Amino acid sequence: MKIAVFGPHRRVGAVVDGTVVDLHAAYIAYLTEKEPSPRASARADHEVPSDLNSFIEQGDSALAGARAALDHLAERPDTRGVDGEQLVFDLGEVTLHAPIESPSRIFAALANFADHMQAAADNTSSGTDKATLDRLVSGGPKYFIKDPRVVSADGDDLSYPARTDLLDYEAEVAVVLGRRGKDIAAADFDQYIYGYTLVNDWSIRDNISFGPDFQYSKNFDGAASVGPWIVVDEGLDAQDIPVEARVNGEVRQSGSTKSMIHSFAALGEYLSRDSTLFPGDLISGGTPKGTAVDSSTKNADGGFDDDSKFLSPGDVVEISSAALGSITNTVTGTRKGH
Repeated sequence: MKIAVFGPHRRVGAVVDGTVVDLHAAYIAYLTEKEPSPRASARADHEVPSDLNSFIEQGDSALAGARAALDHLAERPDTRGVDGEQLVFDLGEVTLHAPIESPSRIFAALANFADHMQAAADNTSSGTDKATLDRLVSGGPKYFIKDPRVVSADGDDLSYPARTDLLDYEAEVAVVLGRRGKDIAAADFDQYIYGYTLVNDWSIRDNISFGPDFQYSKNFDGAASVGPWIVVDEGLDAQDIPVEARVNGEVRQSGSTKSMIHSFAALGEYLSRDSTLFPGDLISGGTPKGTAVDSSTKNADGGFDDDSKFLSPGDVVEISSAALGSITNTVTGTRKGH
């Protein structure tokens, strides 16, 4: 099932054959006709909530209710709700939002694909840079947090950050958590996975520092594109999901979660140590080689001999996966110095 957030009221829907079904309203219709009750609306509020975080928190019971509503809707000639409201929308007539709602968090793995880090090391002559990259790859997982309140969705424009002329893309797969947990053992982590979605971890690459201000290069308005939906219960293997990035139709990245240095289970164990993870939180697994920064040669002055791989206004960036769909964003604004 593909769980989306859509429309002006950010309601939970299921994407089915080019349409979006309002699951809460469809469940009310199901209860009214199949299990008549004057409390159908109140039951639906609890059993198949209309907001994403509450829906995820209800877990398997909400998914079961959603399936019952979808099956019932498929049997009906009328696709209107009990009050005549529209239940089914063409994808083209609604806005899909990023499938994450505050206060859920985005935990992003750092330096988690060896090919990405090796390519970056191969393209620098600085011994200090090489040592830093080696340090990031060695040892346990490393991560940073992206602000979920200013994420981008599929189709949104991304305004070029004024503080950079080196904007980069990173194609990533993320797991969405479905249960609250603390000190989760890696062996048990699959029980906490609700579903999967795509992330573009937009990044600023000038004066990269892996010190206290590193997150400054990873956080700005729109700095994470998430979506287009959450894929749930489709038998996916967390460590075998393909992901690609295209810029203006050119394939720049092509990888798979099977190449992650630290698996999602290892990341979940690490992140939950002494800390509670919550339903709706995302853990993004890192990016394979092919980003602008690992495809460009860094000179002795810390700049790049050729910065043409970095993004410019007008560029169209698509992150896609055969298993998860695609998110596409157009870069707008001005690139300083160009």
